[in-house]
Amino acid sequence: MHDGSSLDEFPAELRRIVGAQDWDELEDFCDRHWLALPADLAATLVAALGSIPPEVLHGRPRLVIAWLTNAHALAGPADAELRAFLRRYMEVGARMANEFDLTADVPPATLIALGTAKLVQLRGQGSLDEADELGEQLARRVDELRPLPRERSTLRPGWLALQRGLTRSLAGDLDGATALYQLAHEQARAEPLTHFAGINAAANLAMVFAHQGQQEAAARWIKTMRSYPPPMPSVAFLGTVGATIAEGWLALDRHDRDGVAAALAVTGDGTKPIEVWPFVAAMVGAAALHFGDPADGLDQLERIRISRQATAGPGIAQQVLDRARADLLIAAGQGNRALRMLRRETAAVPAWLAVPSARLHLLAGDHRQARAIAARSVWDAGTPRRDKAQLLLVHAVAALRMGDREAARGAVRMLSSVREPDEVASLATLPAAERAELLGEIELTETAAARLDHARPVFPERIDLVALTNREHRVLTELAQGHSPQEIARSLVVSVATVRSQLQSVYRKLGASNRDEAIMRTYELGLL
Repeated sequence: MHDGSSLDEFPAELRRIVGAQDWDELEDFCDRHWLALPADLAATLVAALGSIPPEVLHGRPRLVIAWLTNAHALAGPADAELRAFLRRYMEVGARMANEFDLTADVPPATLIALGTAKLVQLRGQGSLDEADELGEQLARRVDELRPLPRERSTLRPGWLALQRGLTRSLAGDLDGATALYQLAHEQARAEPLTHFAGINAAANLAMVFAHQGQQEAAARWIKTMRSYPPPMPSVAFLGTVGATIAEGWLALDRHDRDGVAAALAVTGDGTKPIEVWPFVAAMVGAAALHFGDPADGLDQLERIRISRQATAGPGIAQQVLDRARADLLIAAGQGNRALRMLRRETAAVPAWLAVPSARLHLLAGDHRQARAIAARSVWDAGTPRRDKAQLLLVHAVAALRMGDREAARGAVRMLSSVREPDEVASLATLPAAERAELLGEIELTETAAARLDHARPVFPERIDLVALTNREHRVLTELAQGHSPQEIARSLVVSVATVRSQLQSVYRKLGASNRDEAIMRTYELGLL
């Protein structure tokens, strides 16, 4: 982590600086060591900072953050302590944010400390657009204030780029996040004493690539993260959790149940107090889809959503929760509920919902529509690599069922460009009827073939969808609320005969012979 001389000299150097009351030098000293101290030296730093006059600390936010971080290091890595630390960090950030002035003539390192504290506060409130704009403004202002090479100042290399990358990740701009994480890694790599940003950036790059199904890139960044000296235990989880998420995704792609379970044992179930929780939630949903019970998976997604009310708005959080819910509803045979959720999108189906949309049409027997959605979405720039593999497989199955074997073989041939030979998860979604025919065209390692042989079916063979008109849906809603045909007619300003005719059409589509059966079937099928 440090060279030996740096650790040996730390207490004496700290005493010298505090004794001289050189607060500028103390800030720079803390910037070099704030996330890189063993417990005994963290205690020394906390004690020294605690001896500084309060009025000095109040005007030195970098010292406050160093004190808070190292005090957490002494408290331990338990979930409760992590939750308390993050809450206190955000409280300190909120207090300092009230005094934050982007135009102030302050050292760049102070601007970064204040600005990123405010940025974290905004993210915690779910204000991702505002946080992203602040990050851009900070970067421009730091460039304006950047000191001359001979001036004494540490800029916490990579820290601002890392925080901006995390903001972009949570906003769902994974390409933008990737560029910023790479910048953070390059900046932090040059300064060994402040390498936490480099570790965190490499871990988050692995996470982003694995989330999108880019296994080779994810594995490369996991290896890069491990090339750094280990971070101090109190921040090791926060700094490396992205790589653990990546390892979970790589295990899931191989259909390695134990590997996924090992990753989730570290990351938690999506309710752990970490900002990258949406990436954990995506893995939780996928694990339930392939190895668990879809109903239990849906329950867990709801627990995650409730625990994350403030930060589950637009962005990656909404994308992964909607996607996981759609997949699990289809796996549970609740096609109408899935269709109702997918139809909430007023415009074209977004890239992250293309796979469940195409699959739902496939399982409902609408092969032409399934094929059209898959063909339209598979090469969309916003479609992740993992989804491209599944869309090609949906396209191949739909083509086979339409008697177009040449198109099916063409889709399978393209599959090699978006999946690795040891990848199993996408193949496990193939319907049994078409699996044998299509697998003959797909490259598989021996281990992958063995795992695929033991993979259970992920989705039902068929799903029955009930297609109601808007008016029929409105009549059914009124009926379920206990209204009579006469009351429904008055509400809709139509004749009672029209309502009775629409009810008969609804009964026929539901396979019901009376009101009670219709209402029962309505809730069974998820139509309301």
